[in-house]
Amino acid sequence: MLRTTSPTALLLLAMWLAPAPTSVARAESLERCDPDTAARLRFIEGRLEHRRPYADWWWKGWTAFYATGMVVQSVQAGLEDDDSKQADLVVSAVKAAFGTTVFLLRPPRAREGAAAPQAIAPTDPEQCRARLTVAEDALREDAKNADRRRSWKQHTLNVVLNVAGALIVSEAYDDPSRGWRSAGIGIAVGEVNLLTFPWKADEDLEEYEAKFGPRTAEVRPTWHLSAWGRGARFTVRF
Repeated sequence: MLRTTSPTALLLLAMWLAPAPTSVARAESLERCDPDTAARLRFIEGRLEHRRPYADWWWKGWTAFYATGMVVQSVQAGLEDDDSKQADLVVSAVKAAFGTTVFLLRPPRAREGAAAPQAIAPTDPEQCRARLTVAEDALREDAKNADRRRSWKQHTLNVVLNVAGALIVSEAYDDPSRGWRSAGIGIAVGEVNLLTFPWKADEDLEEYEAKFGPRTAEVRPTWHLSAWGRGARFTVRF
């Protein structure tokens, strides 16, 4: 039996088992926030937390899938004697390594839930507004990322990578059936990955904007200089 243990494998296991970042201020009251800000925060943070488990398990599942494929196919390639089979396994291992790297470097923000805004304690109206700004930014980022499912660039990249691998096996090792079969499987897997990406945030953002509308403009200090007797008067309004 072949046993392999490496720091990379242990790191992948640790990252996969690690829980997603969680909120640090869930129990805090929003009573010091104005009613509109408090209502907005409850809506956004509730949705961010509701979407967090799926995003976390989506990321863990696909990271583990690609990492396992990378290891298994690399080992099989090292044991294979047939040149075309070995080339196909190497190409598949490289594609899996690429996928693993992308997942490790770019986990979906949605798996953090409402941790970022809830790290800001709502101790006064100003902090409440700052917390709302962070919450809105998180929701908008998740909504933007959700468009990945419909991005022609992402789907094109998936096809191009797999076709390139098929051409290597087909042309360089004269095994077109194996190369194109592998490409078909790779494209199908890539499409499932893209289509299952956490997608609900765009609906949440649309509902949020329809329900609450634009935020009330913040009151900013203004100043005014005017004549006063033989001098001048400087007035500041808050």
